[in-house]
Amino acid sequence: MPCWPLNYFSKEQNAGPNLAAQKMSWKVSKDELKIIVNKNANTSIQKMSRELENKNSKEENPIISKRRVFGSYALVGTQRAEFLQFKQFTMIHLSPDVIDYLYTLKQLQNDNLAKFLGIQCNDDTMPTLTVLHTLVERGTLEEFCLNQDFSMNETFKSAFMRDMLRGLNYLHKGPIGYHGFLQAATCLIDINWVLKLSLYGVTNFICDALDNKNIQAPDFLDRTVSRTTTSQIQARNLSKLNLNCALLCSIRYDKTGEKPPRMVRGSQKGDMYSVGMILYMMIERDDPYMFSHELGRPDQRLVKDIIVNNKLPRIAEEHNSEALLLEKCKECWSRKPEERPDVRDIMDTISIVYASAKGSLVDQMMKINEKYAAELEDLVAIRTEELAYAKETTMKILNEMLPQAVAEDLKNGIVQMPRSYESATVMFVQICEFNVLMKKSTPDQVIAFLNDVFDQFDSVIKHHVAYKVETTGETYMVASGVPEENDGQHIFEIAEIALEIREVAAVYVLPHDPKYIVSCGFLRIRTGFHMGPIAAGVIGIKSPRYCLFGDTVNYASRMQSTCAPNQIQTSEITAKVLENSKRYILDDKKLVYVKGKGDIKCYLLTGRTYRGAKQVEELQN
Repeated sequence: MPCWPLNYFSKEQNAGPNLAAQKMSWKVSKDELKIIVNKNANTSIQKMSRELENKNSKEENPIISKRRVFGSYALVGTQRAEFLQFKQFTMIHLSPDVIDYLYTLKQLQNDNLAKFLGIQCNDDTMPTLTVLHTLVERGTLEEFCLNQDFSMNETFKSAFMRDMLRGLNYLHKGPIGYHGFLQAATCLIDINWVLKLSLYGVTNFICDALDNKNIQAPDFLDRTVSRTTTSQIQARNLSKLNLNCALLCSIRYDKTGEKPPRMVRGSQKGDMYSVGMILYMMIERDDPYMFSHELGRPDQRLVKDIIVNNKLPRIAEEHNSEALLLEKCKECWSRKPEERPDVRDIMDTISIVYASAKGSLVDQMMKINEKYAAELEDLVAIRTEELAYAKETTMKILNEMLPQAVAEDLKNGIVQMPRSYESATVMFVQICEFNVLMKKSTPDQVIAFLNDVFDQFDSVIKHHVAYKVETTGETYMVASGVPEENDGQHIFEIAEIALEIREVAAVYVLPHDPKYIVSCGFLRIRTGFHMGPIAAGVIGIKSPRYCLFGDTVNYASRMQSTCAPNQIQTSEITAKVLENSKRYILDDKKLVYVKGKGDIKCYLLTGRTYRGAKQVEELQN
């Protein structure tokens, strides 16, 4: 096994420890990284291609609930990530320019880019190079394009196309300059129906490492990489193709045709070639070269046919409303890169082709809902059911992003201004020993477990005046008193929720291993909450989210992180309010060290008094 320094720094980094640490913020330690492989996946092919899963076939609109099923993914700490991994044989030299580039890549922030988490390399006990981007949940653009059950009308097409081009334009106009790995499978749709580009800006770094023989691609490379490489072969400098097309093929395929193609370098004009392929797939709802119908990688003869004979995807001769966009696809496939259109040219064409579809997907769905409402209200009773269905579908999507009251206002054209609340209560619930479950379960079992547990927590919240803010990994966040103020009752609502959630956890049975929790006492939770002032508002225009800010949120998180399993911990100021109500039983603890607060006195909520339980019941009635 190779032996390299655990910390490799360039001359620029040695200028100072603070500068070095900042510049190397993209470096992921081997201790932070964990690869999760689905044991049920085909291990001989190591699938990275994703399939949309209908979590509940009984739901009226299954598209809303579909999520990706992963053959494998990475964990960086507690954050899940997309990844590309290569075998590393020698230490990769990180020049100051390379370090600056990766640091710049780490700092990118854009609504249509999946966050670049970093790179793991040069670790002596883990001889791999791993590139990591934030994992996006719902599905890939490729899956939606090839799923004939999904009605991809011009609303979805225009929104997805614009999202993709906005992200690409941000890369092209910025210091990164290219994507390099652009395809429908790396255009990811998140839970808010926003398209985000992933695995961008790293192909040239990987190619340098391959050229220097620092790394080697594994013996397998999935269809995703093979498809992209085949398309990108033609995308790079094809004006010189007549001189080196045979060499181009031999570099990427051995004589037996057994080894897969290797990655090629990225460029802006190469990205535009890929844009043409993606637009074609969205319009025709089929794979340009029918790769999706094959189990293996593309045949070498097809690669030569694309390169030598300029084989192009089939385009129907009949004219339709999208013919102008298909012509742009042909321009993107030009053998002369300088003749390919740029992002702005494609955006202008989309505005012409889809003139009636403007704005983000949420904006368009709001407009569609208003149009349906205006039309259906004048129809007879038989059409009333269709109106209700259209409104319900729109509100389901909005309610995934925002509290019900905020979603209702947004539907009615009312934009709530951010505001401060004098008092609200925030609670965090974390599942203990989650890493133990990860080791003993397959990824799909872990996802099914989290969905089941959090669904039961959601059922508890429905009976209280509270709002589930978000779930992050195994952590569940709830707030009361925002956006609807409830005259100081928020602290009692959260206290009741905390006790009821603990009761749910105490009797929970793991679906795929019912005896496991009984024998090991696995499903233990730690809960913490705190009352105090808070600021809240809707953040984001294209993908709005209702966010909470302030020290109260941090304080509540510290209450949870310093709490023992199966306990409910709260701050002294919160505990005093509960004690004065005579409804709850609280035990004081010794001083607890809380980061940023020092040693503070905390209390444990252990149960209800008889009188308090009766008062709560009367209050609810």
